[in-house]
Amino acid sequence: MCNLTVGRAGEIVLPEQVRDRYRLEPNTPVRLVATRSGILLVPLTDEPMSPELEAELEEWQALSLETWAMFPWEDGDE
Repeated sequence: MCNLTVGRAGEIVLPEQVRDRYRLEPNTPVRLVATRSGILLVPLTDEPMSPELEAELEEWQALSLETWAMFPWEDGDE
């Protein structure tokens, strides 16, 4: 997990290791999905999802509300 900053034009720079893991080359289209607990960024590529990544996504989707409480939202203005 890492913290990122939204720039003046709304841009977010993803760390190199994240870009490499998800094969995000310049101009790769992505879909932004707003959820109740956060934002999901999904690469829109023809690459199939790796079995490891698919298993990880299933684990995240199975998290309980108690587990999500471990990732509290913090307001930087407080």
